[in-house]
Amino acid sequence: MILKKILLKSKLLGCIFGLFFTQSCGLFSFSGAALPSEIQTFSIQEFHTEVSDGPLDLTQQLTEALAKKITQMTTLTHIEREGHIQYEGVVKSFEYKTTFCTDNKEGEAQKEVRRLTITVEVSYLNPLEEENAFKKKLFSASKDMLSEENPLDREQGLVDEIIKELVDAICSKSIDNW
Repeated sequence: MILKKILLKSKLLGCIFGLFFTQSCGLFSFSGAALPSEIQTFSIQEFHTEVSDGPLDLTQQLTEALAKKITQMTTLTHIEREGHIQYEGVVKSFEYKTTFCTDNKEGEAQKEVRRLTITVEVSYLNPLEEENAFKKKLFSASKDMLSEENPLDREQGLVDEIIKELVDAICSKSIDNW
């Protein structure tokens, strides 16, 4: 019985040590992104916009959120220009559309819903692995609110949720492909 416990502990410690070893060597990241050792830096040219709607700092929020996500999920260093991998993007649309809620209980009137959709076009340059690079790929995300809600009260929360979804999608398409 004691021998069993010792063997189990040693196997468990071996697994833990092995995971930390592969993480520290840059061969594996717990997010699922395995980084080639040559790639050590990334840069993001600040997003710009082609729309007049939305928060004035939307492009800055997008740029900062993407940089933060990449820093958290990898060991890459963020630099201003000419990183080993590079991102740039454009906000292509920021729009509200009216739709109707389909999740009504029997006998209830349909509720009018306003859907906020943000679409960005992103280019990802990876000179070391050009097959993973992409240019002008569209990413879009939406969130809903009831029409009777004041958009000024809810907009920043919706924008924050949409930015998180957009950044997750961009990272998934670029970094998680490794």
